[in-house]
Amino acid sequence: MSKKKVSLEIIIISIVIVLSFAYILFKKTDKVHYKVPELINIKVNSLTKISISKGDRVVDLENKKDGWVVGEDGFKTDKFKIDKITNIVSNLKLTTLVSKSGNYYKYELDDPRKINVRVFSGKDIVREFDTGKVASTYDHTNVKIKGDNNIYHAGGSIQKDLDKTIDDLRYKKVFLIEKDKIKQITFNLDGKEYVLNKSIIPVTKEEKNGSEKEGEPEVETRWDFNKTEIENSKVNSILEMVSNLSCDGYIYNKNDLKASEQLFSVKLVGSIENSITIYKLQNKEDEKYRGETSQTEYKFFIKKFRIDNFLNPLKNIFGIEETEK
Repeated sequence: MSKKKVSLEIIIISIVIVLSFAYILFKKTDKVHYKVPELINIKVNSLTKISISKGDRVVDLENKKDGWVVGEDGFKTDKFKIDKITNIVSNLKLTTLVSKSGNYYKYELDDPRKINVRVFSGKDIVREFDTGKVASTYDHTNVKIKGDNNIYHAGGSIQKDLDKTIDDLRYKKVFLIEKDKIKQITFNLDGKEYVLNKSIIPVTKEEKNGSEKEGEPEVETRWDFNKTEIENSKVNSILEMVSNLSCDGYIYNKNDLKASEQLFSVKLVGSIENSITIYKLQNKEDEKYRGETSQTEYKFFIKKFRIDNFLNPLKNIFGIEETEK
């Protein structure tokens, strides 16, 4: 083989190596050096509406004078959950380009699995994006921005905070009382009425130095049923359970309570009178009771174990046997 031919082969091989190295370097550079869209923050107080849809489900949130409401009926919302949503849509940050392939199924950005979010300020849509699969580490979520076919990572597991129904976002407090101001509790069960009365009894205490001189007059609380004193701790435990009562969901079928038979009711008298009514389970397999209170027009569901934990100690206070029907 001539020296000229060998030199030519060496040159060709050298060119191939250089081109291969350049190709690999270019591909790496292409993967690393890209520009992720920078989204401008939106002021939360400028938001007027957020529409969140998944498949056929659409949840509309509107910012009214007294706060955010949800659904056509304008239900009051849970502020903690709404604050999470408004923070997500206002401060959305893209961190990484994930894919340009358009394979939305892989990232759960296909219909009907994707969650579409439209954010309004006035009548204008100021942001629209889709959320998909959350990473196994829960540190990012796959998203797609309106007008951009690429898939990006957004920080945090935002999908779980957006994948909500109207009922999920509603304000769930159904009964609020100042338990210390309650002076009478009336319990109705099986047509019988049981009444607890609170008395404020003045007492005096000797001074701490042991002298017989009377100290400042004090009072103590005493509860009684049929002139029998009941331990304060037992009554306080009952009041604690209902003083800040949340339901586990609302009843949307207005006829759902018509065939229900009352299980029990409790009337609490303080500066005003309030009441709670719980209805019997419609089926033995039911895991939630139906109920209503004087403080809201909306009927609700509440988990069976929560009512049982309230009802059984109440029966015990009045000496009602568990077998009594």
